[in-house]
Amino acid sequence: MKSSTPLICLLSVFMALGAASCGKKNLKAEGGKPGMVTDISATPALDVQGGDTGESGGNIREGEFAANEAILPVYFDFDGYGLSEELRKTLQKNAEVLKTRKDWLMVVEGHCDSRGTTEYNLALGQKRAKEVRAYYTRLGVPEASIGSISYGEEQPSCQEETDSCWARNRRADTKVKLK
Repeated sequence: MKSSTPLICLLSVFMALGAASCGKKNLKAEGGKPGMVTDISATPALDVQGGDTGESGGNIREGEFAANEAILPVYFDFDGYGLSEELRKTLQKNAEVLKTRKDWLMVVEGHCDSRGTTEYNLALGQKRAKEVRAYYTRLGVPEASIGSISYGEEQPSCQEETDSCWARNRRADTKVKLK
Protein backbone atom coordinates (compact mmCIF):
# COMPACT_ATOMS: atom_id res chain seq x y z
CA MET A 1 0.00 0.00 0.00
CA LYS A 2 2.93 2.35 0.61
CA SER A 3 3.83 2.32 -3.11
CA SER A 4 0.45 3.74 -4.10
CA THR A 5 0.83 6.91 -1.98
CA PRO A 6 3.39 8.57 -4.33
CA LEU A 7 1.20 7.62 -7.28
CA ILE A 8 -1.84 9.30 -5.70
CA CYS A 9 0.23 12.40 -4.90
CA LEU A 10 1.57 12.54 -8.45
CA LEU A 11 -1.91 12.11 -9.90
CA SER A 12 -3.21 14.92 -7.64
CA VAL A 13 -0.43 17.24 -8.82
CA PHE A 14 -1.23 16.54 -12.49
CA MET A 15 -4.92 17.17 -11.91
CA ALA A 16 -4.20 20.45 -10.13
CA LEU A 17 -1.88 21.59 -12.92
CA GLY A 18 -4.44 20.63 -15.53
CA ALA A 19 -7.16 22.64 -13.82
CA ALA A 20 -4.85 25.64 -13.36
CA SER A 21 -3.83 25.65 -17.01
CA CYS A 22 -7.39 26.05 -18.31
CA GLY A 23 -7.89 29.39 -20.04
CA LYS A 24 -9.34 32.14 -17.91
CA LYS A 25 -12.51 33.88 -19.01
CA ASN A 26 -12.47 37.56 -19.82
CA LEU A 27 -13.72 39.14 -16.63
CA LYS A 28 -14.53 42.81 -16.32
CA ALA A 29 -14.74 44.65 -13.05
CA GLU A 30 -18.21 46.09 -12.80
CA GLY A 31 -18.05 49.84 -12.36
CA GLY A 32 -14.43 49.57 -11.28
CA LYS A 33 -15.43 47.88 -8.02
CA PRO A 34 -12.95 45.23 -6.91
CA GLY A 35 -14.41 41.79 -6.44
CA MET A 36 -17.46 42.38 -8.64
CA VAL A 37 -17.04 40.84 -12.07
CA THR A 38 -19.18 39.98 -15.02
CA ASP A 39 -18.30 37.20 -17.44
CA ILE A 40 -18.40 37.91 -21.16
CA SER A 41 -16.40 35.69 -23.47
CA ALA A 42 -14.05 37.65 -25.68
CA THR A 43 -14.97 36.19 -29.03
CA PRO A 44 -13.85 37.88 -32.23
CA ALA A 45 -16.38 40.60 -32.92
CA LEU A 46 -15.31 42.16 -36.18
CA ASP A 47 -17.16 39.69 -38.36
CA VAL A 48 -19.76 41.39 -40.50
CA GLN A 49 -22.87 39.27 -40.60
CA GLY A 50 -25.67 39.08 -43.07
CA GLY A 51 -26.36 40.66 -46.40
CA ASP A 52 -22.99 39.95 -47.99
CA THR A 53 -24.26 39.26 -51.46
CA GLY A 54 -27.24 37.54 -52.88
CA GLU A 55 -30.54 38.16 -54.57
CA SER A 56 -30.68 41.72 -53.25
CA GLY A 57 -27.65 42.62 -55.37
CA GLY A 58 -25.96 44.51 -52.55
CA ASN A 59 -22.73 43.95 -50.71
CA ILE A 60 -22.82 44.94 -47.07
CA ARG A 61 -19.01 44.95 -46.83
CA GLU A 62 -18.46 47.71 -49.38
CA GLY A 63 -19.41 51.34 -49.53
CA GLU A 64 -20.28 54.00 -47.02
CA PHE A 65 -23.14 53.57 -44.61
CA ALA A 66 -24.60 56.75 -43.17
CA ALA A 67 -26.92 57.69 -40.36
CA ASN A 68 -30.47 58.61 -41.32
CA GLU A 69 -32.43 61.06 -39.17
CA ALA A 70 -35.50 58.80 -39.27
CA ILE A 71 -33.56 55.93 -37.64
CA LEU A 72 -32.72 56.46 -33.99
CA PRO A 73 -29.86 54.89 -32.04
CA VAL A 74 -30.64 52.74 -29.01
CA TYR A 75 -28.75 53.02 -25.73
CA PHE A 76 -27.87 50.14 -23.41
CA ASP A 77 -27.29 49.82 -19.70
CA PHE A 78 -23.77 49.34 -18.39
CA ASP A 79 -22.53 45.86 -19.28
CA GLY A 80 -25.86 45.05 -20.95
CA TYR A 81 -27.06 43.95 -24.34
CA GLY A 82 -30.64 42.93 -23.63
CA LEU A 83 -33.51 44.86 -25.20
CA SER A 84 -35.69 46.67 -22.69
CA GLU A 85 -39.28 47.61 -23.51
CA GLU A 86 -38.13 51.16 -24.24
CA LEU A 87 -35.46 49.93 -26.67
CA ARG A 88 -37.98 47.66 -28.39
CA LYS A 89 -40.33 50.60 -28.97
CA THR A 90 -37.55 52.61 -30.60
CA LEU A 91 -36.54 49.63 -32.74
CA GLN A 92 -40.16 49.07 -33.80
CA LYS A 93 -40.31 52.66 -35.08
CA ASN A 94 -36.99 52.16 -36.86
CA ALA A 95 -38.21 48.90 -38.41
CA GLU A 96 -41.29 50.60 -39.86
CA VAL A 97 -38.99 52.98 -41.74
CA LEU A 98 -36.55 50.22 -42.77
CA LYS A 99 -39.33 47.97 -44.13
CA THR A 100 -40.55 50.70 -46.49
CA ARG A 101 -37.11 51.19 -48.05
CA LYS A 102 -36.45 48.10 -50.16
CA ASP A 103 -33.56 49.97 -51.85
CA TRP A 104 -31.52 50.17 -48.61
CA LEU A 105 -28.87 47.94 -47.11
CA MET A 106 -28.39 48.35 -43.37
CA VAL A 107 -25.65 47.75 -40.86
CA VAL A 108 -26.14 47.71 -37.10
CA GLU A 109 -23.04 48.98 -35.31
CA GLY A 110 -22.44 47.97 -31.69
CA HIS A 111 -20.57 50.46 -29.50
CA CYS A 112 -19.31 50.54 -25.91
CA ASP A 113 -17.92 53.03 -23.45
CA SER A 114 -14.19 53.21 -22.77
CA ARG A 115 -14.20 51.01 -19.67
CA GLY A 116 -13.05 47.41 -20.06
CA THR A 117 -10.53 45.72 -22.31
CA THR A 118 -10.57 46.02 -26.08
CA GLU A 119 -11.55 42.35 -26.43
CA TYR A 120 -14.33 42.68 -23.88
CA ASN A 121 -15.77 45.78 -25.55
CA LEU A 122 -15.62 44.24 -29.02
CA ALA A 123 -17.50 41.18 -27.79
CA LEU A 124 -20.09 43.27 -25.94
CA GLY A 125 -20.54 45.57 -28.94
CA GLN A 126 -21.13 42.57 -31.19
CA LYS A 127 -23.73 41.16 -28.79
CA ARG A 128 -25.54 44.50 -28.86
CA ALA A 129 -25.46 44.67 -32.66
CA LYS A 130 -26.64 41.06 -33.03
CA GLU A 131 -29.55 41.61 -30.61
CA VAL A 132 -30.74 44.64 -32.57
CA ARG A 133 -30.28 42.85 -35.91
CA ALA A 134 -32.21 39.81 -34.68
CA TYR A 135 -35.05 42.00 -33.40
CA TYR A 136 -35.29 43.82 -36.74
CA THR A 137 -35.63 40.51 -38.55
CA ARG A 138 -38.36 39.38 -36.13
CA LEU A 139 -40.16 42.61 -37.00
CA GLY A 140 -40.05 41.82 -40.71
CA VAL A 141 -36.96 43.64 -41.96
CA PRO A 142 -35.35 41.33 -44.57
CA GLU A 143 -32.45 39.50 -42.93
CA ALA A 144 -30.34 39.58 -46.10
CA SER A 145 -30.40 43.39 -46.00
CA ILE A 146 -28.96 43.76 -42.49
CA GLY A 147 -25.39 43.28 -41.32
CA SER A 148 -23.84 43.74 -37.90
CA ILE A 149 -20.43 44.86 -36.72
CA SER A 150 -18.82 45.87 -33.46
CA TYR A 151 -16.58 48.87 -33.01
CA GLY A 152 -16.25 48.34 -29.27
CA GLU A 153 -14.95 51.58 -27.80
CA GLU A 154 -13.25 52.74 -31.02
CA GLN A 155 -15.91 55.20 -32.24
CA PRO A 156 -17.21 57.07 -29.22
CA SER A 157 -19.85 59.75 -29.67
CA CYS A 158 -18.48 61.47 -26.58
CA GLN A 159 -14.89 61.70 -25.24
CA GLU A 160 -15.45 62.69 -21.61
CA GLU A 161 -14.88 60.25 -18.75
CA THR A 162 -18.26 60.86 -17.09
CA ASP A 163 -21.35 58.71 -16.50
CA SER A 164 -23.48 60.73 -18.93
CA CYS A 165 -20.86 60.46 -21.66
CA TRP A 166 -20.35 56.72 -21.09
CA ALA A 167 -24.14 56.26 -21.34
CA ARG A 168 -24.15 57.90 -24.81
CA ASN A 169 -21.34 55.60 -25.98
CA ARG A 170 -23.18 52.38 -24.98
CA ARG A 171 -25.29 52.21 -28.10
CA ALA A 172 -26.26 50.49 -31.31
CA ASP A 173 -26.49 52.65 -34.43
CA THR A 174 -28.35 51.54 -37.54
CA LYS A 175 -26.83 53.01 -40.70
CA VAL A 176 -27.98 52.68 -44.27
CA LYS A 177 -26.87 52.93 -47.89
CA LEU A 178 -28.51 52.39 -51.25
CA LYS A 179 -28.18 48.92 -52.77
